[in-house]
Amino acid sequence: MKATLRMTLLPMIILVLTAVIGYAQESESAAPPVEPPPPPQTESAPVLPPEGPRFTLDESYIAEILEKVKQNDPNEAQRLENLRKENPGLFQVEMRKLAFQQHKGSREGMGPDRAGRREARIGAPEDESMGLRGKERIRDRLQNMEAELTSWLQKNEPGEANELAALKEKDPRAYMRRLSVDMKKYREIIDAEQTNPAMAELLKKDLVLKQKRNKLLEKYKGATDEKQKTELMAQLKEVTSERFDVVLQKKQLKYEDLKKKLEELKQNVTKSQTELENYKKNKEDLIKKHLDELINQAGQFDWD
Repeated sequence: MKATLRMTLLPMIILVLTAVIGYAQESESAAPPVEPPPPPQTESAPVLPPEGPRFTLDESYIAEILEKVKQNDPNEAQRLENLRKENPGLFQVEMRKLAFQQHKGSREGMGPDRAGRREARIGAPEDESMGLRGKERIRDRLQNMEAELTSWLQKNEPGEANELAALKEKDPRAYMRRLSVDMKKYREIIDAEQTNPAMAELLKKDLVLKQKRNKLLEKYKGATDEKQKTELMAQLKEVTSERFDVVLQKKQLKYEDLKKKLEELKQNVTKSQTELENYKKNKEDLIKKHLDELINQAGQFDWD
């Protein structure tokens, strides 16, 4: 009886197991493939918050900026071209300011639906390539900023440069944070050395005095002896007086620079006004000349 029962149940058990195995295989084939985890990010390039376009610009980006300036103001574009030949350092600084202004203007000009437009563009191959180029450009600029700052520190602040180099080997993340702070700290001085060496020297003095002031202020707040407080207060007063003189000299240089720019602007206004008056006086001659150019150009023999 038991043997007969086993023989009867065995086909049913096999049938059920076959169905279960088949269902499991179908479920595995229908399940989406598991993507491997993304590779860990390397620390080769510092990921720093951009400080605006204060970095060495590549030639393609400079060409884009100059083209936009030329469309809006040909005279200004010509002035920048002349400045590029006469003073490359000042030209770089002007380009950084223009890049920042154009970048800021493009961001402010984006409407509230910019996020929706961006999502609609995601997935297009050309947008992906543009995104990659943008990331590469940002990475290259950050690396240029790092190299420029490192070179400047080695020349002017060797102690700071050595500390940064050691921190880069020991703790890359802390190094990137420190690098970002130093970029903000020394950027104005680096730019001024290329455009106004006198201002650069004053900025260095002011930085030293501010650091000295902060140390004295910290000591004063922690002092408990009245005699020590009196001495520290006298030192603070002396440092503050020195810094006042430096700040005053900085303002004087800025005033002279502003006065010089104003004079140049007046000359450009006078020149533009003279050109405008000449155009008005010679209207008929200019129209005739332009018509002759159009007609002669259309009637010329094409040798190609």
